[in-house]
Amino acid sequence: MRFLNKLILFLCLFSFPYLLLGQYYPSKNYSTTDGLPNNAVRSLFLDSENILWIGTENGVSRMENGSFSNLDETDGLGHNSCWDINQDTNGNMWFASYGGGISKYDGKKFTVFTIKNGLLADKTRKVFPFKNKMYVGTEQGVSIIDINTNKLVTPKVPPHKEDFISISFFEYNDEVYFATIFDGLFKIDESGIKPIIIPILFHIKIYGLALYGTTLYSSNEGFINKFNLEDVLKEKISTVKIGKSMVWQYAKDKQNTIFAAAWGVYKPDGGLYKVENDKMIDVSEYFGIDSKILLNVVYDKSKDILYVGSNDKGIYEVRLDNLIDYNLFDAKSVIDFENFGEQKFILHNKGLTIKNSDKKIIKTISSLNFKNFELNFLKKGNKFVAKQGVELRDFELDFTIPASSIEFYEIVKNENSFWIGSNIGIFEINSLGNIINYLPKHSLKIGFTYNGKFIETITYAGTRLYENVHSLDNKHFSKFEKNTPQYIVKILTNKDKTYLISVFNGLYVYKNNQFHSYLAEGIWNEKKFKHITVNHKGQLVLAAEFGNVFIVEDSKDFKIIKTISKKEIVGNTILFLESYKDFILIGTEKGINLYKDGVVRLIDKEQGLKDAAVTTSKIFENQLWLGTKKGYFTINLNRLTAPQMTVSELVISTIAINNIPISSTNYKWFRFNSKELICDYNDNSFSIDFIPKGHAIPNKLKFRYRLKNTDRWSPYSEKTNLFLPYLPYGSYDLEVEIFDSNAGKATIFKLLKIHIEPPFWMTWWFIALVVLLVFNVLVYLIFKSKKKSREKAVIQKRIAETKLEALLSQMNPHFTFNAMNAIQDYIISNDIDNSLKYIGEFAKLIRKTLENSSKQTITVEEEIEYLKSYIMIENMRFDNRIETEFKIGGDVDVYHSKIPTMLLQPFVENVFVHAFNASHPAPKLIISFEMVSKNVLECKIIDNGMSLNAAKKTKFHHSKGIQLTKERLSLLQNSNVNPINIQLTENNGTTVTIKLSV
Repeated sequence: MRFLNKLILFLCLFSFPYLLLGQYYPSKNYSTTDGLPNNAVRSLFLDSENILWIGTENGVSRMENGSFSNLDETDGLGHNSCWDINQDTNGNMWFASYGGGISKYDGKKFTVFTIKNGLLADKTRKVFPFKNKMYVGTEQGVSIIDINTNKLVTPKVPPHKEDFISISFFEYNDEVYFATIFDGLFKIDESGIKPIIIPILFHIKIYGLALYGTTLYSSNEGFINKFNLEDVLKEKISTVKIGKSMVWQYAKDKQNTIFAAAWGVYKPDGGLYKVENDKMIDVSEYFGIDSKILLNVVYDKSKDILYVGSNDKGIYEVRLDNLIDYNLFDAKSVIDFENFGEQKFILHNKGLTIKNSDKKIIKTISSLNFKNFELNFLKKGNKFVAKQGVELRDFELDFTIPASSIEFYEIVKNENSFWIGSNIGIFEINSLGNIINYLPKHSLKIGFTYNGKFIETITYAGTRLYENVHSLDNKHFSKFEKNTPQYIVKILTNKDKTYLISVFNGLYVYKNNQFHSYLAEGIWNEKKFKHITVNHKGQLVLAAEFGNVFIVEDSKDFKIIKTISKKEIVGNTILFLESYKDFILIGTEKGINLYKDGVVRLIDKEQGLKDAAVTTSKIFENQLWLGTKKGYFTINLNRLTAPQMTVSELVISTIAINNIPISSTNYKWFRFNSKELICDYNDNSFSIDFIPKGHAIPNKLKFRYRLKNTDRWSPYSEKTNLFLPYLPYGSYDLEVEIFDSNAGKATIFKLLKIHIEPPFWMTWWFIALVVLLVFNVLVYLIFKSKKKSREKAVIQKRIAETKLEALLSQMNPHFTFNAMNAIQDYIISNDIDNSLKYIGEFAKLIRKTLENSSKQTITVEEEIEYLKSYIMIENMRFDNRIETEFKIGGDVDVYHSKIPTMLLQPFVENVFVHAFNASHPAPKLIISFEMVSKNVLECKIIDNGMSLNAAKKTKFHHSKGIQLTKERLSLLQNSNVNPINIQLTENNGTTVTIKLSV
């Protein structure tokens, strides 16, 4: 039985070397559910931009950061069954199809070559670029196409028995070689006018070739032939047979590791192999590859990623950066870590394992070893146990627990010893890994103070402090004292203080040989703690069980330096807390949060953290060790905290406007080839798919956008699509901010300028046209209004003239009536002479009246002459007693200044009718003309007639002539407001002032 166990161990050591390393490589599988056109992958190729092209049985696909863009026969591809892909020196892509010839793609359109163009066969296997030519391997030989002119040349095929299936090419010393499946290796000689094919090595069954230096790997049926090419060319042929299965393609990484994609066809021995030391090692399981039908493998050096294509399950993406090593550790549940020099002490559910610097196990202490030591102690120390019986009862230590039921709690280092707590007691281990002491104590948390005293926390019973742990001399601190540590989960020493954190009672400190409770003493009210560590500045870093992380300065005065909010941390429960340089490492169920200066990076299964349920953590120099229930991780902290690649470019892959994709003519190489989009106002709903480039892990990206730099950002989303519905017309500078949680960086990209044309009624030309039209209409209306006003004014003027004529016709009879009354008085008085004289003067006045009545205005001179005639007639009735005086201002132009006809006569008449009676002494009448302004003539008629009271009863009270004069002035000079002012003096006399516009 012992021999059988050794045999099984031997087989494991040599058949599964990767199992010993226990290394896990994070991988991801892409299939039709992710957008791949078909799961039967026939070819893989990385172009000059490290973009992966995939040839399938249902077309060609291009993958950028997990997003697929597909091409098939409807796009112009010669045939959907694509068996090989390559790129020429001009950047064009070439696709070999099994049945449709060769397709050349320039990013926008296809050019197809078939037997009609001179191709040897439409069933093609390989395309190989060299200089300005593309070499095509068909099932009947090789054709050569000039990439610039598309001219096709076919060298003569050597004699052969079966199909001349050209399967693989390589270049060596500036010459092109190719292999056929059934006829061996050949060289293409192009030194002459026409290329010729020269046999190099007859070798039956070659399914793939790979040349590294001078080492040529040739895939055979069920193994690999390894040749030295220089020997082959010198006809010194020898070969080494390697491994098993049929290899279809090889790839080499930057560590010079050769990988081989294999499919046994008739045997289930396919998978991904590592070719090393002339052996094929199956690494499929450790790369997360579960397909046995692998046809291709390529390596992306820029990202350290291996892409593997299968014939049934799509593509596998494997990260080789080795950031995180995962040790299966025989599925042991890891509890705690410690170290002594370069040796690592790993406490687990089965006991203690010690490894050296090469991670090889040098010693193991099993659970049974611990149990046996306990039993031996009890046999030797019955008196001691009896002596300590009271204390033992405090802990309810059960000595009947079997080895299989031992639970280990932690391992604590003190000087050169390690102390392990368990449910059967506390064990001391020396640096050589030997159990040297046992304490019959049951404590969930133990530790040592800064001055070497042993701390034993007792659940529900306080704390004991041991001056000498070996003699068990101790001091007990009652749980009823406010400063006694209770419910302790971690103990940490920092310089001259030892801190203890509680899940219920907050932070405790041991200093100056005394315990202090920060909660009880009112220093810090935070109660529930789960983790504690020290950063590179010597500050405390504490994590609440379900809350925030605090950075605390406690060297002199207590001060909270910073609080990392729970909202900033990815995950709900903090599982571990460590500090490295200026980073804080916060472990949650989601992964590792790397916190620095307010920025959080997340490390999870994408980077290789397969199991985030961490049970314990420890930093050894520049390595982070994380224990889980099924092994442990070791992480290189320098690489983990190093700056990471993030998104360098953002390109648009598709645009749909109002749910209609825009024309393919707007794209080249699957990218929208413009930075601006101009649309009609009705085309205002956009769906935009974009692809970020240059970063390592697509699933760590979040996106948000804004339409203008003055707008607020949208919420973050993981979708690489923007839907912008019903945008108003205007211009938009669409920006996308990408937050990369792997790199911990946010980058803003200007994605697209969108200009939505306004409707025609909102365009400048239409608005200008409307304004012009409105202006013309207004001008027309104003012109028409003015015309109507002019016409109305003419009509009103004619009406006024007619009214004036009517007034004059009323005034003339009125004056005549008064004159006739005067003549009648003379006749009645038998004054014949005066009657005749009066009649003569009256006749002259009538003649002047008739002359002036046909005029609207007369000069001041004519008005004065008329008034003198009238006054002379009227004065005759008063025996010429009334003295009359005319005053003419020096600035009055009597010859040219015109006033309305017969304007002053009614007022003069009033003077003769009402102002004077027979007894009035020295009656006098003054008529004056003065220019009070440039265009205003002031006329005054002044008399020294009746007193004010008498005048009020008679004078001007019922004067029809004066009323008619006012009406005349209102018609002739409508802008002249209140032109007539009549002023009665207190004693006697009246002054009439008339202002006229001249």
